[in-house]
Amino acid sequence: MKERKKPLPNTLGQYLEHGRQAAGLSLRQLANATDVPLTTVARLMRDEVESPQADLVQQLARVLELDVVDALAYIGVVRPRGLPSAKLYLREKFGLRGEQLDEATQEIQEIIDRHNN
Repeated sequence: MKERKKPLPNTLGQYLEHGRQAAGLSLRQLANATDVPLTTVARLMRDEVESPQADLVQQLARVLELDVVDALAYIGVVRPRGLPSAKLYLREKFGLRGEQLDEATQEIQEIIDRHNN
């Protein structure tokens, strides 16, 4: 018999709370693991934060091993279609800036061009 996926909770707070309980963490443990103030974590779990910041939601979801895309969807942030440019990826993933970023981007583009010809 095919296993049915459980429906997602109705609110972000319920989603995070379910993940917290499944992880076996107290509110204090979750706050410590994410460096988010305990009061903020508690308010998020009770859906008392009107517009949670995306980076905060992402941080909590990662620690709770929840699907980050689902967690962000609760606050209206959806994954864009397609992939970022090589330059944006290198900047975000590896922290490259300035000349290093330009040089790495150019080298990657040369490799791509070589393989596409």
